[in-house]
Amino acid sequence: MITNPLVGLAPDRRPALGNHDNLIGANSDSDALTLFLSKSGCRSSETMRRYERETTRLTAFLYLELGIGYRDVRFKHLQAYLHFIQNLPQRWLMAGMLPGQPERIMFRAAIKPGKSTDQIIDVLSSFFSFLEKSRYTPGNPAISLVRSGEKVARGHSIIRYFYDAEWQFIRQCLTALPSGTRRECLDSGRTRYILSLSYALALRESELTGHSCQDIYPDNDQGYYLSVLGKGRKRRRVPINQALQQMIIDYRRLNGYSGLCGDNFPLAPKIRNCGSDLESLSSRGLRFWWRSFMSYCQGKADPAMRQRLQDLPFHTLRHTALTHLARKMDIEDLAIFAGHDSINTTSQYYHSEASRLKKLAADHYI
Repeated sequence: MITNPLVGLAPDRRPALGNHDNLIGANSDSDALTLFLSKSGCRSSETMRRYERETTRLTAFLYLELGIGYRDVRFKHLQAYLHFIQNLPQRWLMAGMLPGQPERIMFRAAIKPGKSTDQIIDVLSSFFSFLEKSRYTPGNPAISLVRSGEKVARGHSIIRYFYDAEWQFIRQCLTALPSGTRRECLDSGRTRYILSLSYALALRESELTGHSCQDIYPDNDQGYYLSVLGKGRKRRRVPINQALQQMIIDYRRLNGYSGLCGDNFPLAPKIRNCGSDLESLSSRGLRFWWRSFMSYCQGKADPAMRQRLQDLPFHTLRHTALTHLARKMDIEDLAIFAGHDSINTTSQYYHSEASRLKKLAADHYI
């Protein structure tokens, strides 16, 4: 269900704009925003949630702080917004800012510069690009916003993944998980289950939390595959190898299920419901679980490694998996496996190629 943040927000100050020449047929900001969110919702539930949250915040700022609508926004207003979210007044951290949603809290804390701000800039750029292309606004005021985080400083081709020594350490920590009691056995079993699925199939957060064993099907070669509805609502088939099949069967058996597929047993289960019908973790719940596991690993790591582990998100698993698969697969095959539209995206995982070139050029000098 799409929530429009304009509902109940200063209705007397936002009459219909009467702009009948735009390509989407929107007569007001409310219409334009609803159409944008409808379009965004076709990608994934996680994208929809993020876009709705950020456009809600921006809209509330424009209406309540500046008293303007989308067609009046200029670059200076967006600059003011970025400064605003990094230096929030106390009232914006409390419920009651939106008349139509009195219990909603707009911000839990001020937004940090860097990656957090960059993610907001991405949403603003997408939003105003949509409005400009639809001829709802005369231009795109977000086009000059500067990304401030790691990708600009280090280059778009740099991704965060576990270095080989770190990955071996993570695997050692996984093996060392306590399993003396029934509860510890269930906890450690779930951790191995989620990590194994995420790494072996190189799944995104939304792909892991949005699928179940009902999405596992037999192939034409006595094997199985996971049918994944991925980014951009694109469907792909990811093969499940024998070792992963057995791991899934073993974990299902631990929870009173038999076989490999055919039911709604989640790929990222909530541990508290073991023994009954399992529910899937949300993306937020998955990230909370990840932080818990990484804290466990940090407690066993040396100081140098501990600092790096603190900053690595769950998506690092996918980056690590694709980096390892790049050592075995051609780029076209890896693009299909990963669900990439372009091999330019896939090329960033070929770190081994850079290492090989370094060795070949080691004695190349005058």
